Amino acid sequence: MGLVALTGRAARPPAPYVRSRIVETFMSFSTEDGLGVTMTEETTDAPPAPAEAPAPAAEEKTSDASLQKKFRTIPGEEILRHTRPSFMAFAGYYVLAMVLMALHWLFFSDNLASMLTSDDSSGVSQLLFNVLANDVTFMALMLGLTWFNRMLNLTTSNRWLTVWLLLASIAPLLVVLDNWLTALLGDSYPSIGSGGGLLPDYNHLIAGAFFSGMLVLLTAYYQRSFHYAVTSDAVIFDHRFLLVRGHRRILFEKISEVGVERSMLGTVLGFATISLLTDSGIGLTQETRGVPAAAAVPEAVQTNEDDTNAEKAGKSVARRLLGLLTYQRTVTSASPDPKICFFNVRGWQDTEELLNELHMRHSQSSQLSELKAALSEN
Repeated sequence: MGLVALTGRAARPPAPYVRSRIVETFMSFSTEDGLGVTMTEETTDAPPAPAEAPAPAAEEKTSDASLQKKFRTIPGEEILRHTRPSFMAFAGYYVLAMVLMALHWLFFSDNLASMLTSDDSSGVSQLLFNVLANDVTFMALMLGLTWFNRMLNLTTSNRWLTVWLLLASIAPLLVVLDNWLTALLGDSYPSIGSGGGLLPDYNHLIAGAFFSGMLVLLTAYYQRSFHYAVTSDAVIFDHRFLLVRGHRRILFEKISEVGVERSMLGTVLGFATISLLTDSGIGLTQETRGVPAAAAVPEAVQTNEDDTNAEKAGKSVARRLLGLLTYQRTVTSASPDPKICFFNVRGWQDTEELLNELHMRHSQSSQLSELKAALSEN
C-alpha cells in the first residue's frame, strides 16, 4: 500500500506543471484565433510608460513662417542663416551715455566747484568757478560735445544721436529764459509756487539720468531693429526702428566682393563687420578729407605789378603752402552702415564661409562649369 501510494503520488503531475500547460494552451488558442490578449511572463500590474513628448515641429514651422514673412522670401527660398548685431556692437553709444551722465553730474550741487577748489583756495578762484558753474557754461560744454561727436565721423555721428544731444544741450535754456523773463517782467509775469516763474530750477542729476537712460534704452532698441538673413538665393537686410522701415535684397549674382573688418574691440569680444560690395556701388561710401571748404586765396599773397622778384617768390611759396593746407581728396571705402552690411555680428566666420560658398555657387564661372559638364554628359 505504501508502494501504491508512492506510485500514485509519482504519477500525479505537480500543480505548477499543470498551470503552465494551461497557460500555453490558452496562449496558443488566443494567438491562432486572434481572440483575447497575448500573455507574457511579465506582470501586468506595472504602470504604463509615459508618453514621449511630441517633437517641436509645430514651433519650428511657426518660427520659420514668421521669418519668411519678415524677410519677404519668395516661394521655394530657404533661410539658411539669420543674425543680429552683437550686444557690444554699439559700444560707442553706451560710452557717450556715460559721458553725458558725467557732465550732468559735474554741474549738480556744485560738484565741479568742489572738485576744482578747496577751503585753501583763493577767493578769486572760488568766485571764478562759482561763476562758471552755471547753466550757460553747461550748455556750452554740451554743444561742444555735440559738435565734436558730429565732426569725428564715427558710428555715433548720425543725425538721430545729434538731435538727441542737441535736446540735452538746450534743455536748460528753457529754465534760463524763464528766469530772465521773471527778472524783467516782475509781477506781471505769471508764476507757479513761491519761487516765481513757470519752471522749477533745472536739476542736472534728474536730467542726466533721463537723457542718458533714454539713450541706453533707445540704443538697445535700435540695436535690435537690425536683422540680417542669408537665404538660398540672396542676402536680405531688414531694419525696423520706430516708424522707420528699410528692406534691401541683394542677389548673389550682384555681389562682387565679400569683405571683413574687425575693430580692436571686435577682436577682443569676438565680432566683426561683413561688407558686401556690388558693381553698382552698394556698400561703398565716398569721404572727403581735408578742410570743410576750399579757402579763398588771401589778398596778402596775391601778386601785384609793383612787387619785386623777392616779394613774388615769397608770395609764390606762401600760396603753395596754403594750397597744401587746403588740399582736399575724396576716398572711397567700404561703408560700415548697419543697414547694408552685417554690422558687428558674432559667428562671423560661419557667416563669411556661407556667403563665400553661395557667392561662388552663383558666380558666372560656376554656372559655366555646370553648363559645360551638362553638355559633356549629353
